[in-house]
Amino acid sequence: MNTNLKTALSGGVSFKKSALSLSIAASLLSFGAIAEEKQGTKGENLEVIEVRGIRASTEKSLNTKRFANGVSDSITAEDIGKLPDITIADSLQRVPGIQIRRSAGEGATINVRGMPQVGTLLNGEQFLSAGSITTTQPDFTDIPSSLVSGMDVLKSPTSDILAGGISGTVNLQTRRPFDLSEGFTVAGSAEATTGSFSEENDGKYTGFVGYNGDEIGALFSVSYDKNNLANYRYGAPHEGWAMAYGEGDDCGFPCASSATDVNGDGDTNDSYFGFIDYGIMNRFSERERLGLSSSFQATLTESLELTADVFYTEMEDADRSQGLVADNAWSDYGWIKPQNPVERGPNDFGGSLYTSDVVMLDAPRVNAYSESQTNDRNSLNINLGLAFDNGGDFSGSVRYLHGEAERTHTENVAQGYLTSGAQHGLSRNDGSGAEPVNPRGYGPERPQVTYDITGAHPSLSFPSVNGEAFGSDLSRYNLVSTYSENNFEEDATLDVLRFDGNYSLEGDHLSSVDFGVRWGKRDVERNTWIMVAPMTTGDITRDVMWKDSGGALGDTNGDGELSVANGDLTLGSTQYFTDLPSEWITQTNDFGPASSGSYYFIDPKVMDDPWAFQNAIYPNNKKLSSPKDSYQVTEETQTAYFKANFNGDDYRANVGFQYIKTNLDILQNELGASPCVLCTADGDDGDIRTERDYSDFLPAANIAFDLSDEFIVRAAYGKTMTRLDLGRLGRGLSVGRSRAGDRADELGVSPDLQVAVTGALNGNPQLDPWRSTNMDIGAEWYFAPSGLVSVAVFSMEIDSFIETGSQMMGLPDGDGVVRREVVVTGEVNGNGGTISGVEFSYQQGFDFLPGFLSGFGAQLNYTYAPSESGNEDFAGKTLPIVDNSKESGNAVLWYEKSGFQFRIAANYRSERLAENSNVFGIGTLPIWTEATTYIDLSASYDINENISVYASGSNMTEEYENNYSQWSGNTISQNIYERRMTLGIRGRL
Repeated sequence: MNTNLKTALSGGVSFKKSALSLSIAASLLSFGAIAEEKQGTKGENLEVIEVRGIRASTEKSLNTKRFANGVSDSITAEDIGKLPDITIADSLQRVPGIQIRRSAGEGATINVRGMPQVGTLLNGEQFLSAGSITTTQPDFTDIPSSLVSGMDVLKSPTSDILAGGISGTVNLQTRRPFDLSEGFTVAGSAEATTGSFSEENDGKYTGFVGYNGDEIGALFSVSYDKNNLANYRYGAPHEGWAMAYGEGDDCGFPCASSATDVNGDGDTNDSYFGFIDYGIMNRFSERERLGLSSSFQATLTESLELTADVFYTEMEDADRSQGLVADNAWSDYGWIKPQNPVERGPNDFGGSLYTSDVVMLDAPRVNAYSESQTNDRNSLNINLGLAFDNGGDFSGSVRYLHGEAERTHTENVAQGYLTSGAQHGLSRNDGSGAEPVNPRGYGPERPQVTYDITGAHPSLSFPSVNGEAFGSDLSRYNLVSTYSENNFEEDATLDVLRFDGNYSLEGDHLSSVDFGVRWGKRDVERNTWIMVAPMTTGDITRDVMWKDSGGALGDTNGDGELSVANGDLTLGSTQYFTDLPSEWITQTNDFGPASSGSYYFIDPKVMDDPWAFQNAIYPNNKKLSSPKDSYQVTEETQTAYFKANFNGDDYRANVGFQYIKTNLDILQNELGASPCVLCTADGDDGDIRTERDYSDFLPAANIAFDLSDEFIVRAAYGKTMTRLDLGRLGRGLSVGRSRAGDRADELGVSPDLQVAVTGALNGNPQLDPWRSTNMDIGAEWYFAPSGLVSVAVFSMEIDSFIETGSQMMGLPDGDGVVRREVVVTGEVNGNGGTISGVEFSYQQGFDFLPGFLSGFGAQLNYTYAPSESGNEDFAGKTLPIVDNSKESGNAVLWYEKSGFQFRIAANYRSERLAENSNVFGIGTLPIWTEATTYIDLSASYDINENISVYASGSNMTEEYENNYSQWSGNTISQNIYERRMTLGIRGRL
């Protein structure tokens, strides 16, 4: 084994021998055989191009790119069940112009040339993915990569490819029986994986069996894996909860409760950037995936061929988080004390806005936060196709697809207070008199917590109390608040019927025409709900979501006021950690590389079942629909296309159009008075139905000039559109509320009343789809079977753009009364934007070198894609399109010789605009993610023709992602991902 690989494997990573032995033993039972030829379906001998190894896959991918109808790139699996990376998205990031986004460290979704509006097809058609039911791009963590044999990234539109991507379309390909060698093909693999932070050894098992007979064939693939992924987050748990805290007590909102000259400049008109909360969090993601794929093909007659495919995916996952969080309890807007203030510019009150890399938090509340989010999702896609080809001028096919997908999601939260509650006036009263909500907690003084971003990792430091390490005493913890919200069930169906035809011509240039019609219908329904329990104080019984022992349902003593201090009763009881079942409590100091201190938490695993957990504390919970996030949408499309294909001695071209008519039927809920208290659900006052339609005419043209056998110049023009995320159309208006607290006198309400502080237009049925006009020109030099140098210049003029906007709206408080206007954000149709750039690519196998060196090869690519949107930052500078990196690139060095393969790959993304965030008291402040470089490696050795062993590592340097707001260095959060190491064995017979 390579010495560097040995070192990497020993760097803090170990495998349990029993698990690895089991994986190897299981894989030795798998086998496969590959023949050199197969008998064709019409009797002729056809050469089988069997892809085995890095060099072979590179050559096949280049061959596909070379003869493509438009601008494209391809990835081909090196062998059955083996893409070159962990997930499909991880593999796609090697393609020029593709950038990925990660989920728990795994590649999840992609951008093409800076745009996330990317269409994804399965064997040339739309499909449903359970992790992204409402969108056109799946969550690639849903789809086992071993079921995919290759991928084409289509960067220029052609009229016969279903429109669905602004910047490109990804076509995933699965194997078909007639692609195999004649006879049986059997293969399998087993592997064990572990992470540098996670403790578990994970396994993955794949199996493949296929048969290609004379006129009939079938195959079946299965993939199963279970992964435990560790990652951490430092800084602001909620990046959207940013504010400019004012020094004065008359600065609009938010303001300090009393004027304080924080920086000593003689006035109180300055403000300070900060957040509602700061924390150190760990998150452990457990994912269990199952994928099944089967295909059947039969030659019915000499001119008819039947194809039937079934593609099934299932994933259960749980994201479990624990962290210590300091916050202002949504009550004190003078709690941030900057230690190193830096003036950034004028604010709206005649003073200046400041940031600081060290702040002292005069924390009203510190809590041990636990959360469990679970998902159970599955999807089934069925394809039936009948192809006609009698050797004449006309050939065609009829195809029917049916898809079903469903997803169930739960969220469960427990907040264990360490502070008493006296710091922000939160009291409880069970009839024996008012007392702080957590009598044993720290207080009544406020903990002085330090947030420091001067080091490599943001840190949160808690003070000792009377010589006691903060949080070390279990008896101080009290489960004051628990709730379950944002739960949902969603399901979708997809039906597609299409006809495609081709007619060959004998003209000197016009060689053939393609044409077709398509009908598609997608139905999506989502029901969002919260969990409420009937709770009673005095003679009042109400359904409650926030089971907060300091919450009051109403005036229980009949004095006409709501005041816990004056005798009104609160709901709930003390739930000290020492009184809870011991198996519920866990102690951890595992917060990643910036760990500090050891704290107690409710074990998130106990919370995976929200019904069992919530009912154990407050019985008789029930579902209560949340209408603002519940909807039904039906999307029906009719499509027709025509494409003329031209061929000459030194060129290939196609010109055509695609016409799409879209009909939408959107059913939203009209929101009314809330049927519960201390909750986030609105009432359902009826339905709002929106029916609309729009049409798109999308011309496309591609031409390739073969200037020589090796040199090609391409040009492309086309209009593109991306279907909308149906959830963006269907959701309603949501209102964010918090306890009035110190604002009670100003508003003339009780401190315990939940008052409106934010609003969000979660859905807008009048949104238009993304639309763009794209142009490409490029040159490709194929100087060797595995050698390519290419350069391409591209431009996207985005005509229809969706962006986040904000406005002031009067929203009701918890009692239904509108008392003031608050900022409401939501998506609106924007003015468009542009992305223009250049891509460069080089790859080559160095087989011309002598001896050992002839096994090397390399791939390099670089994309420069600056963009502009219609938005500006705090300083008035034009912002790019969200999630676009101006620069991205890959460098891959590989070696293959004498049965040994090795590959090391680096992927780079320059900084990107993560979110165009609205900040209270400032307006728009963009959130940026700093540049990242991820290093991955893999190695394998063919023991013989039938058995190979392999190892791989992803994120070898434990790269992390820094997010900052507006100003570089103003770090607001950091996401830490672990290194993952894999050992495996693959067999075939």
